[in-house]
Amino acid sequence: MSMSSQDYADLALDSYAGRAVTRRDEKPETIGGHKYRILEHHDNPRTGYQGTIYQRVDNNEIIVAHRGTEFDREALKDGLLADGGMVLSRSNLQAPDAIALTRKALQLAQEKAIGEGGFVPPVTVTGHSLGGTLAQVTAHHFDLRGETFNAYGATSLGLRIPVGGHSVTNHVMAGDLVSAASAHYGQVKVHATSLEIRTLDAHGYDNKTHWSDTLRGYGPVQLATGFTPPTTTAAAIAMADSHKMHYFASVDANGRPDRSVLEDPATVQRAQDNVTRIGEYRRDVQGMRGVITAVGRGPVGNALDAVDVLRGPLPPGEPARREREADAPAAQPLTSVTQPQAAGPALSRVSQALLSDSQREVRQLAATHHLPWDRGLDNTVCSLAHCARENGLSGINLLRVNNGQIRFGQHENGLLKDGVLDARQAANTPAADSLSRLAMLDQQADLNLEPRNTMQPGWMQPSLHEPQLRSM
Repeated sequence: MSMSSQDYADLALDSYAGRAVTRRDEKPETIGGHKYRILEHHDNPRTGYQGTIYQRVDNNEIIVAHRGTEFDREALKDGLLADGGMVLSRSNLQAPDAIALTRKALQLAQEKAIGEGGFVPPVTVTGHSLGGTLAQVTAHHFDLRGETFNAYGATSLGLRIPVGGHSVTNHVMAGDLVSAASAHYGQVKVHATSLEIRTLDAHGYDNKTHWSDTLRGYGPVQLATGFTPPTTTAAAIAMADSHKMHYFASVDANGRPDRSVLEDPATVQRAQDNVTRIGEYRRDVQGMRGVITAVGRGPVGNALDAVDVLRGPLPPGEPARREREADAPAAQPLTSVTQPQAAGPALSRVSQALLSDSQREVRQLAATHHLPWDRGLDNTVCSLAHCARENGLSGINLLRVNNGQIRFGQHENGLLKDGVLDARQAANTPAADSLSRLAMLDQQADLNLEPRNTMQPGWMQPSLHEPQLRSM
């Protein structure tokens, strides 16, 4: 069973709970009726960012929950610097932390894929308010799916994030000021209470007029102050409570049992029945925010914003792809797998063949399980080649990963040579170290010496099994 909207809301709410900086391998915690392991928790006092990586026990899904604005604990960093920065300067000082934690979640998913038979757990994101903004940012950055709650739309930040799409579902309350202030990455699902509709009606939003009505004043001063007819600012103040997370939870503001709007279809129907008045209110709020941003950015900032408009938005996943490209020289030393180190000793034909076979098999494994190529896989290629050379193989045509172990073999003319390699240690052994050891084995072979086993116990163990690798 995959994550429901209510499951995401439960984790977005739980992300506000105080946790240790890092928690691993602890007993599962029950959140909203499901058990989760806390794989990681990050708290950066410098920026005020907090985020948690959860893994659901029953389906292994990994969810990154970015915590929202916390005025009682981080009023300056969350309220003024992070939230204020999004409006005034189109920036978010917590975004790098959120991206780093989400990248960590993707790495953990890859590690679990190696250790659990090649299945890569899906990684998704969630968050409320500021945390929802960060969820949109990270979903776009890595091309992930997720759900947010009363998020400030990330498309107005200077990150070239497009409006719309279907990767993220953004749940918003009809009267929420924050989620109305900026367009969203993903689709928007509006929920409305009866009180919100009555409040909008009382402040002039009658569900009949349209934004094109020429009788309504939309001058810069009116937009900035909210004194358009109807009175946007007064309506927003009256509905300030709409921003709170409890509307999406099974408890009310006082912790008493309540029904989440996510589980009440009437809230969606009510929003659809009042789409004109809600749309006008949210459009007015966004117009107010636009004026404030333009003033806050100044001439230089607005000129830079105009350049971004000309450049257009980036496709989902493009920021992460560009990062991988920038890191490619360091992360992929195997520009020529047969000559990985121009300044190092030349490798024998046997070692070159093993590197070539190893890269072919590992790349095939990565493609099968949709693993993005990174430094860890480069390290694995070289470790595998070195381990095979040390076991007396001259080629690799069998490979299987199971329970954190890489089984490899060479099956030719009815004969099998094979070995076992610890996947995690292989991924964390620098490629340069493995290549140097390969060169040493070549030198020993030239001198007709028996290669020595230089590996630490447990990292590599020769297999004593009969040839049974045909099924890999």
